[in-house]
Amino acid sequence: MGWLDGGLWLHHTVHVSEDGARDALTLIAPCDCGTGCVYVLIDTETDPLAILADLRTTSGRVPHGAANFVGCGSLRPIWRS
Repeated sequence: MGWLDGGLWLHHTVHVSEDGARDALTLIAPCDCGTGCVYVLIDTETDPLAILADLRTTSGRVPHGAANFVGCGSLRPIWRS
């Protein structure tokens, strides 16, 4: 796991299956409520730029209100390419 400035973390894992091994990157970003975080699976090499651009407008925090509340610590991605 690697620390990115502003409370963000980048987590690397390797998924091994019968078809071979596949790298997976997950960005862990804090919620704006201050009590949890959201896990964002990075599918392509352009995802981090788009995600970080979105987070820049919220000071690196993931906003969640009544309409998009999925719970802190949810594994449900909030961005998709």
